[in-house]
Amino acid sequence: MKLIGILLVINSVAVSSWWITAYGTHKGAVLTLCSLAVFAGLALVVSDRITELSVKGVGTIKAAAKQASADANEISALKNRVEAQSATVDLIAKDSASTLDQLRSIACTNAEAALTDSMAANFFGGVDLKTRLDLNDRIINSLIEIGVSEENIRNVKKMWSKGICVIYHRGIRNALEGGANTNEVNMKANPELRKASKEFQEMLNFSQWEVPSPDEMESFINEKGFMNDTVRELISDYRHFLETGNIRRRSMFEQL
Repeated sequence: MKLIGILLVINSVAVSSWWITAYGTHKGAVLTLCSLAVFAGLALVVSDRITELSVKGVGTIKAAAKQASADANEISALKNRVEAQSATVDLIAKDSASTLDQLRSIACTNAEAALTDSMAANFFGGVDLKTRLDLNDRIINSLIEIGVSEENIRNVKKMWSKGICVIYHRGIRNALEGGANTNEVNMKANPELRKASKEFQEMLNFSQWEVPSPDEMESFINEKGFMNDTVRELISDYRHFLETGNIRRRSMFEQL
């Protein structure tokens, strides 16, 4: 539902922008329809948060209450965004002169929320990474099509990109240990290697999605004497992502 909501918002902005740019007629009607579509999209974005509270069964209710408590700040921030966007849409309906920039702003805000939420959910299972990467591509391409600037797109992708760096760190640690499962410690690794892996993990500030630089990783692993070809290639891929914003060897990255 959340994906449908964000795509509805972006596509309604795209169609409205195209009509106004191409024809410039019936602006009032176009903006009204666009406003309704944006409201519907926003409702879908937050619908899964709302319906969680109505699930029957004692165990499920407790789980939902626990999740609601854990996500209180996030939900509050999202509510504030929705209310602010609602006011913006009302203003747009009254003043067509500011149409495109404000509609693009709404699209960017919702895209940023959707991508950040998608990346956060990736760290706890669910939909596979390939699907999430494809979703990112579709959303970003939609923003480009409606004329969102490169600077604003970089801001939209800021947290998403930090999440990509966390995934690289996870993959490099796994390659360091020689494990087959990215979510488990390789107990077959020797004690010195496991100790180095633990120290490498401590270099990550997961709560802020802050990852050591490629040079810091390389220096640490070389110092410990555990560098191997796979680790070296992954660090090179990570460096390439930071420099270009593009994921090299994407099919391999999807398995990290």
